[in-house]
Amino acid sequence: MRQGAVILDTPWQDAPSTERPGWRERTAHLHGDQLIAVDYIVCVRCRRGWVESPYTVPQYQRCGLASAALAALRREHPDLAWHTLGGHFADSRPFWAAVGSGVPGGYQQARLCSHVAGTSP
Repeated sequence: MRQGAVILDTPWQDAPSTERPGWRERTAHLHGDQLIAVDYIVCVRCRRGWVESPYTVPQYQRCGLASAALAALRREHPDLAWHTLGGHFADSRPFWAAVGSGVPGGYQQARLCSHVAGTSP
């Protein structure tokens, strides 16, 4: 297990992101294989969260795992507006529209706040 990893009382696991210093990575595994991963960071002072690079292995895509991972993050960090850093690729726009429906911030593009900006590459 990676240093700083947290075993949750859910199917989700949480560890420092390997790609973004200061960020966390939320994952789910089945029989030891990682099925999904998404990087995230939150600022409780600004009441905002950001997610980046959700990835689901191809055989489990369109099964709701990414939506469930994002919903779990929202439950664990209530009352936040949720965003992404970059624009959305054309083929991912339907996904972001679906998971962002009714979510404060709607996973729309937004820069990091000054409280967490120093943690991004």
